Amino acid sequence: MAIIKPFAALRPAKDKVAQVSAPSYDSSLRELSTHEILKNPYSYLHVVKPYLHFKGEKKNPLKHFPLGLEYLNKFKSDQVLIKDKSPCFYVYRIIKGSVAYTSLIASAAIDDYNNNVILKHENTLTEKQNELAEHIEFYSGLGNPVLLTYPDNDDIEEVINRTILGHAPEYNFISQDQLKHNLWPISNEADLLKIENAFAAIDKLYIADGHHRSAGCATYTETMRAKYPNYNGSELFNFYPVCLIPFNKLYIYEYHRLIKDEVIVNSEDFLSKLSAFFNIYPSGHIPIQPLKNREFGIYFNNDAFVINLKPEFESKLKGTLELLDVSIVEEFILKRIFNITDSKTDKRLSFLDGSRGLLPLQSAVDSGDFDLAITLFPTSIAEVKQIADEQLIMPPKSTWIEPKIRTGLIIYETI
Repeated sequence: MAIIKPFAALRPAKDKVAQVSAPSYDSSLRELSTHEILKNPYSYLHVVKPYLHFKGEKKNPLKHFPLGLEYLNKFKSDQVLIKDKSPCFYVYRIIKGSVAYTSLIASAAIDDYNNNVILKHENTLTEKQNELAEHIEFYSGLGNPVLLTYPDNDDIEEVINRTILGHAPEYNFISQDQLKHNLWPISNEADLLKIENAFAAIDKLYIADGHHRSAGCATYTETMRAKYPNYNGSELFNFYPVCLIPFNKLYIYEYHRLIKDEVIVNSEDFLSKLSAFFNIYPSGHIPIQPLKNREFGIYFNNDAFVINLKPEFESKLKGTLELLDVSIVEEFILKRIFNITDSKTDKRLSFLDGSRGLLPLQSAVDSGDFDLAITLFPTSIAEVKQIADEQLIMPPKSTWIEPKIRTGLIIYETI
């Protein structure tokens, strides 16, 4: 059974929510985060990325965290951030074009993560999870919930739909990326209990996005339990913030690969090496988007090709993990042709999510920043679930999952 609880969030005042909450830019988009900090004095990025105030400096918690804490305390004292008076669940809806992602923000038990009630499908880097644990400990909170997914449930949907239809949203704004955001707190005791009981009847939850945040929260909880050995399990540090969305409302984009290796890509026998494992078909002069499993695209030197694994190799693949498209690319292209044995650390390899389309991919190769693009068909939700159920681990960057939750919209305080 899954333990899901309401909590009293620290969150932006209604008239400041569009300014405070920010996209969760990853490290490759540092310039966007820097621009946000320079132009917006209320952005929560001042709290989570204070090092951007120091031009050219890498993260240094001892130096940078105190500045972030100054911003957090000022936001609280100025009523930019306000603590809810009672525990709530929060219905959160993102509308992108005509697609609505409707989810529920709550707290989940760290013990469920530790005991595999909340299942994983990606490895985490110890250094990164420790950085996150340090952040949570210093600020006594986390402002970016982990995205979890779960089997469709009529009771949960009934409460969510009734809340949306029966109440005007407390937050209603359009962000600069043209996404519409709505939020409804649920504080009615009967509804809180109905949601808790519904999740208690669900055997497994699945991490969709946020493996490092989950691991960081678990590390932080371990530290706090050592500090307070007489804990009883109800303390806030035993839980962490999550955004729960059912399988049928989750969307997975493909994650393409980019390689910088001019020597191998421009060698006379590159296509010959590739043809040892794949059938190769010319496909014009722009990158192609594969439209089915086991179909891949490659793009280099203004030429595009469709490739698929030869039957004699495909027939030898066994089990869920080996049959994933990302695993085929990992084994037969990255390892066997480029000798990339660790996709997490090899500097020649980069990734581009499919939500951004193919033009950035083409530009990355045509500009000379990279020499080869490999395009993939998206991993399915069923594959993600099966990998997690079998307690297997996908290759790095196997999925780009939406919705992406804004940071600083709902802040979970751990003490």
